[in-house]
Amino acid sequence: MRVCIESYGCTANQAEAEIMAGLLVKAGHSIVDEPNRADVIIINSCVVKTPTEDRLIFRLSELTKKFPKTPIIVTGCAPEAITTRLKAVVPGVNLVSTHHVTKIVQAVNAVAAGRIVELVGETRNIKLGLPRIRHNPVTAIVQIASGCIGDCSYCETRLARGPLVSYPKGKILDEIKNAVREGCREIWLTAQDTAMYGLDTAGRPTLPELLMAISKIPGDFYVRVGMANPSSILPIIDDLIKAYNSPRIYKFLHAPVQSGSDEILQVMNRRYKSADFERIVNEFRSAFNCQIWTDVIVGYPGETSKQFRQTVDLLKRTMPDLVNVSKFWPRPNTPAASLEPLPPDIIKQRSEMISRLVTELALKTNKKWVGWTGEILISMPGKKRGQWIGRNFAYKPILINKSGNLLGKKIKAKVLDATATTLIGWPVK
Repeated sequence: MRVCIESYGCTANQAEAEIMAGLLVKAGHSIVDEPNRADVIIINSCVVKTPTEDRLIFRLSELTKKFPKTPIIVTGCAPEAITTRLKAVVPGVNLVSTHHVTKIVQAVNAVAAGRIVELVGETRNIKLGLPRIRHNPVTAIVQIASGCIGDCSYCETRLARGPLVSYPKGKILDEIKNAVREGCREIWLTAQDTAMYGLDTAGRPTLPELLMAISKIPGDFYVRVGMANPSSILPIIDDLIKAYNSPRIYKFLHAPVQSGSDEILQVMNRRYKSADFERIVNEFRSAFNCQIWTDVIVGYPGETSKQFRQTVDLLKRTMPDLVNVSKFWPRPNTPAASLEPLPPDIIKQRSEMISRLVTELALKTNKKWVGWTGEILISMPGKKRGQWIGRNFAYKPILINKSGNLLGKKIKAKVLDATATTLIGWPVK
């Protein structure tokens, strides 16, 4: 059968889409790009924010109307998080939650035979050692854990993905070794919080120990460490910086601060203070010329003008390379959903203001790289023919123009200019 997979959301979702494709092809099915060519459609969903959920619902309604005879399976976080809404929008919808990805072949066979499938509920599947079809042959997305032990008051993802399950170190290393043998040059480590790795099991290696073991694997590759919360970084920061000393590890840190106000952080149940985030940034920058990403939520219930200004001031002091700005959206079954929301016009005004600020900060940060010369790994094609995007040691994106197939190759480049999102480079000898 022909199966179309549309995937949305985080890198963990991308990894699970690759696994589903690999399992289906191994079972004799084929993957197609367009839903009009498919016998079965899979929507790999994300529900981290209300607009994301609304787009999912719209897409499901659209596909149901266009292809009323084609079975649709919803995978990802939505089957656990918004089961009732999915069933209301698409009566008889088929559900395979993130916990049951490895059963996708059985699910496709069942819906093709006219049966309704509902595979939800927590399991402890280890999503490693499975066939996969990579979206990018250069990049391997390796899950090191699933779930979370945090209790952030606004987060619905933890309700969908369940408690923390750290994957065995040996299986992670085997997954990476296999990816390197297959020609992958970048390894993306992913989890809901990579710095929580090992906290669920006594005697389990920590993230720094895992990174040091990965660094010893033979081959020519780089490692990007995925998102890690400040509260999880703090207890391991010294060992983490030591592990980052390996030339294999991109000097890149994604630590979502969410707010510069300690009062708001407390209401969010984030378990750290804004000064802790600032300390993490300063210690990493003292050790390396590194790239820092963070996230902020604007308009959290009860956020005052002063508290919003504290977030603005924190960003000005820390100068992140990239800031993901999100408006607050109440998510079902979370404590924050019961709080009195701020007026929409206030949230909109603050979101626009902080978005302008982070664009200015990103441009200033990127301009500092003009004149830099060094080795980059070409990790993906650009938007136009002859354009390529490479990453340097700090995972900074450098756009170059050069003919030929450069994917997966290392070249030397010089940064000539910068925008808020990209460094503009030129190949040099």
